[in-house]
Amino acid sequence: MKTYTFVSFVFALIFQAGPFVLAKEAGALASSTKSFGGYDYPNLYDEAMPMLWASKLVYSFAKLLQEGRAGGLDLADTFPPEVLAAYKDERLDVRDLGEGNGLSFNAVLKIVVANAENLKKIEPEFEYVAKMIEKIQAVENADESSDELFLETFSSIDAATQCVYGVLKDNKNKRVVVVFRGSTDLSTRDWQTNLSAQLEGMKTPKLLKDSLQGKLKKRVLVHRGFYNYIFNNKRAKGDQRYDMILNDIKPFVEQGYKIYVTGHSLGAALSSLLAFKLAGSDKSWIPKPITCISYASPIVGTDGFRTAFTLLEQMGHIRYLRVNNDADTVPTIPPFSLGLKRRLMKHVGINLRLSDDSFILSHPNSNGWGFVNAVRNSVLKPVWSVLKYHSLQTHEERMDAQKETLQNLHLNDLYDDGKLLGKEFNRDEL
Repeated sequence: MKTYTFVSFVFALIFQAGPFVLAKEAGALASSTKSFGGYDYPNLYDEAMPMLWASKLVYSFAKLLQEGRAGGLDLADTFPPEVLAAYKDERLDVRDLGEGNGLSFNAVLKIVVANAENLKKIEPEFEYVAKMIEKIQAVENADESSDELFLETFSSIDAATQCVYGVLKDNKNKRVVVVFRGSTDLSTRDWQTNLSAQLEGMKTPKLLKDSLQGKLKKRVLVHRGFYNYIFNNKRAKGDQRYDMILNDIKPFVEQGYKIYVTGHSLGAALSSLLAFKLAGSDKSWIPKPITCISYASPIVGTDGFRTAFTLLEQMGHIRYLRVNNDADTVPTIPPFSLGLKRRLMKHVGINLRLSDDSFILSHPNSNGWGFVNAVRNSVLKPVWSVLKYHSLQTHEERMDAQKETLQNLHLNDLYDDGKLLGKEFNRDEL
């Protein structure tokens, strides 16, 4: 990979002159919230940070349940009795608790606190997780009159064969959040999924068929492993994850809630595909736009997928903020698909690229240097470096360093920025 150093240097010079928004260029664009389509969206920082927390906690909560099922934790005094009776043999479904709200964050917090000593043994980043929980608790307790955050479902009991995800409800911001866990150890299919980089034909969403040409009217090509994990898992016993998720979220979006999808690493790739599917669905009960905020996502589709995804953005059906750290190699892979007919893989959405003291915003509609950029970032790095830059803790630290600037930005304003999105990008407002 060292042979690309000169190309990378040339690209770096061009890169700085491209249609990107640097941290120092970002002005005071917005207040704390802005209305779009009748919904008050938070600023960029306040919208993205809770998704980062959810993307981290999904790892920890899965470990907690796994340890509890194995008998390593005593949950009898902290888990609601009606939940405890079922969770060892079934997925966690607590939608009927709390007068139909689910299991409150404060109830989950009691479980974590009661089992803190044991969790320290199974969660290597326990101190970081504990600080994160304190931040969430501060937000939750800002209004002491009622609980605002609730866990609805958590599907991890079949983690050996299916992806792990949870569904949360945020009453304060009127949104339901689907969060996918990223890769863990070899006891699951996560790494087999990551490495299955052949292409799979994903049916073109119904809302796009009349707007695309040729083969794209019928299908777009995406990463087979990621696609199968949600939509076509032949090892699944019962419903596919996609059908389960629809069932999980439908009762809440019928109450006027927006849909958010998030995840880290593998979870980010899965969130991209789910958001794309939901945004292009013609099901009348699915509210648009779908919001996806992902962290350290690998690449999920080819140029045709990008074309279809960008069209959904232009139609106002999806908002996507793809966050990654500079020097993280995971977002650069796979640069091309495996199999007989290799295709270049393409990223989608608005990219927030973080470094120690600044950030860059870009969008593929105005950035023609994606492959060279992938080459630049794929230079071999020490293992410790890969782990550092891929970690959510580094993402959070870098976002915190730019908090004031990011709080003056809004994702909807970025979609209206002609420099960032390109002159030909015209978004329809719903």
